[in-house]
Amino acid sequence: MTKKHPMLEHIFSLAKRETWQSSIGLADYTANTWLAKIQRCDFERVYLVGCGTSLYNGQVGKYALQQIAGLTAEAVPAFTFSRYVPPRLLNSRTLVVGVSTTGGTQAVCEALEHARLAGASAVAVTAFADSAVSRTAEATILTNGQHDSLSVKTSSYVQALIALYVLAIKLGERGTSKADQVTMDSKDWISQISKAGEGAAAFLDRQAEEVERLTQEFKAASRVFVMGCGPNSGTAEEASLKVIEMAKMHSEAQELENFLHGRLREVDQVNPLFFIAPKGPSSQRVLDFLTVTDHIKTPSVVLTDEVSEGIQQLATHVIKMPDGLDELMTPLVYILPMYLFGYGMAELRGFDPTARCYNIVPQKVRYGQPVEEVETKNKH
Repeated sequence: MTKKHPMLEHIFSLAKRETWQSSIGLADYTANTWLAKIQRCDFERVYLVGCGTSLYNGQVGKYALQQIAGLTAEAVPAFTFSRYVPPRLLNSRTLVVGVSTTGGTQAVCEALEHARLAGASAVAVTAFADSAVSRTAEATILTNGQHDSLSVKTSSYVQALIALYVLAIKLGERGTSKADQVTMDSKDWISQISKAGEGAAAFLDRQAEEVERLTQEFKAASRVFVMGCGPNSGTAEEASLKVIEMAKMHSEAQELENFLHGRLREVDQVNPLFFIAPKGPSSQRVLDFLTVTDHIKTPSVVLTDEVSEGIQQLATHVIKMPDGLDELMTPLVYILPMYLFGYGMAELRGFDPTARCYNIVPQKVRYGQPVEEVETKNKH
């Protein structure tokens, strides 16, 4: 892989300690600024709203809020939230977090406005303080992801995750969580984020070529399935999206157990299945799954920090991920090999990873208004 492309530069920026520390520090400062202004912090439910990559941030953030802050949390597509969540379900004890790295996603703005009109608290998580979502929300938690300016986001996804973890930690500190639900104190959780940064640096430094070899092996593939559970359900969704966006090939994310109930009939002996399976319940269930894929000779790639004898024997490939992380924090690192895989497949297939498959880009599509189209010069 050539590191000259801006996308690889963004991915490899996650190997820099300052990328992680600046994101932690900025999220900490802006979260504290918001919390210092509100009189009460007795939220009972949190909705995380976004679109695409930002929604997948929310799917990971849901687990952080549940496990760290002890809050009931749900990730909902922004448009669905604004149109289908009735105001009677929202009140002063509801927090709505709108995620949009660019800060310009109209559906997120509408979701935050819907929340505020119903009496809920509305907070934006974005890279830009002076953005539409920031102006719509009552407060903004900044991610420091403004340098990820490409249309296909990578490093800013991880930086937004950091902001959501920090938000969960801060809400836990303010007494939102119940005592019996706290598994670590706030310093330990922050230490885990920093440890994830160290793991990311080690992985990108030592194992990028390992992922490149995988792309060479699967260059004839026409589709990719990515499976994850719990905190990594969102990781699987984001990974699949990036394979689609970069390599212009079919990819789909599935919850691990659900895939066994019907979708397994779609596999073959050419197209790979990726399993995101850090140590925990998912790694135990993956072993059962691999007995099936091994029997029918479906290529499998397991991303795990716990390489058991069974996984080693049954998986086609095992990518050893950094260890020492709580499963809740593994999404910060486990997305990296999938970013590299998507980029590598794009390179092999002759695509610019930021290009679209079509050469007409709709510039204005809004509720029946005329569509303005312009020709693009992207390779397709």
